Amino acid sequence: MRRGWLYLFLFAAGSWVVLTRLYPTLIPGIGETLSFYSKVGYGLVLKSLLLTLYHSLSGFLIAFGLTGGAILLALYSEEFRAFLSALNVFIQSVSVLVWTIIFIMLFGVTSPIAPILVTAMASFPALLSAGISSSENLLEKYRPLVVLLRPSKLQLYRHFIVPGTLPEMVSASRIAIGIALRISVVAEAFGSAGGIGYQLVYSYDLGIKAGVFAWALLLVVLMITVDQLVLRRLELWVRRWYW
Repeated sequence: MRRGWLYLFLFAAGSWVVLTRLYPTLIPGIGETLSFYSKVGYGLVLKSLLLTLYHSLSGFLIAFGLTGGAILLALYSEEFRAFLSALNVFIQSVSVLVWTIIFIMLFGVTSPIAPILVTAMASFPALLSAGISSSENLLEKYRPLVVLLRPSKLQLYRHFIVPGTLPEMVSASRIAIGIALRISVVAEAFGSAGGIGYQLVYSYDLGIKAGVFAWALLLVVLMITVDQLVLRRLELWVRRWYW
């Protein structure tokens, strides 16, 4: 695993150097890009990073909570389960751009609600698909036990569904949080007065090439750090505990 990341780093750095030599007026050098952080101030960098992380995690938590509630309600009604399937397809068919424009129109350009809700709408389908499919497989697997014990819907949800679907939900959360981080930047670029997305577009509008690459690099580092140091370790721990 470490060797793979080393190869990726060398490939990315080498490609960057080659592109800098081929397009010196368009692609800033690595040193110029990294020095941009000190020019704008590390306080702004940290503030923008934390704001993007806040938008992403808030939207993810909303989507995760909606998924949990949807799975519980699906136990009570087959019609609601069919509705969830159709709703999932509908949400995935709507472009992120559409959600962004709608929520900015509703809550205003500088409101933090817009990027949070856009992020929730983008990450919800991945969580809902994993939750519904894993709960259905779990109920099918333990159907004789469920028939024998005859638990209530809440007992079934608490003692079977929640612990049984935990590994799949953690795996889906890795995907959902990755989506959340990417999509929150798009929403910030359109409306939020802050965050990595806003700073990236601001640098582009002013023609600051080093700024564009610096903010983009910061987002990539943030996504890899969250995934590898937090989510991957959590997934491995859950699966080891579950099995």
